[in-house]
Amino acid sequence: MVTFLITSVLILGLIGIAIYFWQKPAPHTETYELPPPKPAALFAGDAQPEVNAPAPFPTTPQVITEQVTEPVRTGPTESQENEAQSAKQAQSGATEAEHRAKKEEAIRFIESWPVSPDRKSTAKMLHLAATADDADTYCRAVEVALNVWLNSGIPDLSAAELQNLFNSEFWLLSNGTRSSGAGFVLKQTLARASRELERANNPTA
Repeated sequence: MVTFLITSVLILGLIGIAIYFWQKPAPHTETYELPPPKPAALFAGDAQPEVNAPAPFPTTPQVITEQVTEPVRTGPTESQENEAQSAKQAQSGATEAEHRAKKEEAIRFIESWPVSPDRKSTAKMLHLAATADDADTYCRAVEVALNVWLNSGIPDLSAAELQNLFNSEFWLLSNGTRSSGAGFVLKQTLARASRELERANNPTA
């Protein structure tokens, strides 16, 4: 009996061993191929970068080196400003020369007027003095005309008419001339002339 059991165990063991080797897979003989080597250049300096390699991300902001162009000036240039300034100075010089010429003409007429005073020449003298736009010149014309009228009279020119000439021509002077210090003296002269002429026109007043 014991012999039968031992024999059975051996037989089962052999059968199990046979089944094990029968089911064991055959050794895999397939060989794995390595990927082909990357093409290399003849010289180390000619090495090419990988085609699909991403471009490196800059670590510092890129500096813009383009030259900034100067904006176009829309205003007048320096030469144009100089020309405008020169024109202004020339105009100012011409105005001053014209003013001086008018003043000189008025003074000459004032000096020559007492030789033959009359209604027409008196009006012209006062008008020239007023258009010269000089308070001293007009004040001088008023004083000369008043003295001549008071001392010897002026043909065909009454006191009221002379006073009207004094006042009307006064307003031809510019505001600056009338409001100046000389203009203040002129106003006093006109006020005195007005009183003198009113007294002469109304001797009993």
